[in-house]
Amino acid sequence: MEKFKKIWFGFLMLLLFLPMLQGIFGVVKEKPLDGAFVETPKPNVNFKALVNETVQDSLTTYCTEQTGFRKSFIRLNNQLMFSVFGESPSKYAVKGKDDIYFEESYVISYTGETYVGEDMIEKTTRQVKLIQDMLKAKGVDLLPVFALGKASYYPECIPEKYLAKQRETNNYREFLKAFERHGLNYIDFNEYLCQQKGNEAHAFYCNLSAHWTVYAASLAMDSLVNYMEAQTGKEQVHLICTGYEENAPLMNQDDDVYKMMNLIFPVRHNPIDRPLFEYTEGEKPKVLSIADSYWWTVWAWDVSLPQHLFSDGGFWFYNRTVYPEREGVVDVTSLDYKKEIESQDFVLLLCTEATNHLWPYGFCERYLSAFDVEFMGKSPADFDAADSLYAAYRSEEIDKTIERINNTPEWLENVQRQAEEKGVPLEQMLYDNAEYAYRMDIQPKGFCH
Repeated sequence: MEKFKKIWFGFLMLLLFLPMLQGIFGVVKEKPLDGAFVETPKPNVNFKALVNETVQDSLTTYCTEQTGFRKSFIRLNNQLMFSVFGESPSKYAVKGKDDIYFEESYVISYTGETYVGEDMIEKTTRQVKLIQDMLKAKGVDLLPVFALGKASYYPECIPEKYLAKQRETNNYREFLKAFERHGLNYIDFNEYLCQQKGNEAHAFYCNLSAHWTVYAASLAMDSLVNYMEAQTGKEQVHLICTGYEENAPLMNQDDDVYKMMNLIFPVRHNPIDRPLFEYTEGEKPKVLSIADSYWWTVWAWDVSLPQHLFSDGGFWFYNRTVYPEREGVVDVTSLDYKKEIESQDFVLLLCTEATNHLWPYGFCERYLSAFDVEFMGKSPADFDAADSLYAAYRSEEIDKTIERINNTPEWLENVQRQAEEKGVPLEQMLYDNAEYAYRMDIQPKGFCH
């Protein structure tokens, strides 16, 4: 009996010390966690940092992350939550009805929680319309594109707790209305593909994914090529589906929602058929896509639809990171933005419902601010068609601001004081303030995601 107690005690001590031993020696290779994780770097511990209390929190976080078997314990906890309570262990992964899984950002956009408001949608639409007309004068087609959204495709599977907070409208619906009011050219693949629900030959979504399948994306790409062909009058390269790999292994983004839950055991998914492609001969327009992660479905190296269909205009992920890489990862801020845009045949501004509150990812500000710099160096006699369009828009925006100043007593009083101090007419000071406000408004501000 005494021997058994010692063995049992030794076993318990071993269990207690196993995480420490694993953390020090890393004997067992753990599967890394999926999702957006940024590991805390090892803090520089010195006397000054300890006295200033600047290292304690980061050291605690670092030591916690280095605990042995931490990743395995997280997966075990997540699996218990999922299997026993039927709940998603990730706040970003939503388990819907009929085993359809959503990324939460799609659901809350569909229900209107991310609605940016009428004023923002009107302003964005007017700017996109302006730039669309300006670029058209330079031989470039700017094309807003709505990709398919999973919440739009499976609204009946959204959990009731989200539907209970559904608002009267959302960004997608209001952008469509604004586009129609202002006469924008755009493509709505969300409506196009949702209308095919129930009659689709192959799955548009894996139940474990937030992103469309290669099959659904290929239908959109084929329609996009047809649209471009109609605009240019030139026969382009087309993709031809030669068959399907039935019940293909999941690839790329096919199970991204499942992955973010970090479970131990796999979850059943619906059959996904992977199309096989060949390509015809034809023209390849230069196409730049400024897009969210839905473009990765077609851009991924083992799919590469844009690379086959278009000449290399590139992919600017969220209007920040440039792909393909140019001597390493490049940020758009290092480019001649205006020159890059105007060197394309087509510029796509693509989003899905998860990101339409961020759309068009600061594009308008970046292009207009770059355009404004060159514009201010020209005389009206040198204006081309794009300059004339911009001049009218710029003048209208400045006049609106002057009117707001005149209707805002405190603002007007401040401008009057400035005019007196500088000894200039009030009209001139009103214009200077309004022009400054306009230039500040079109400065790139970025966005959070």
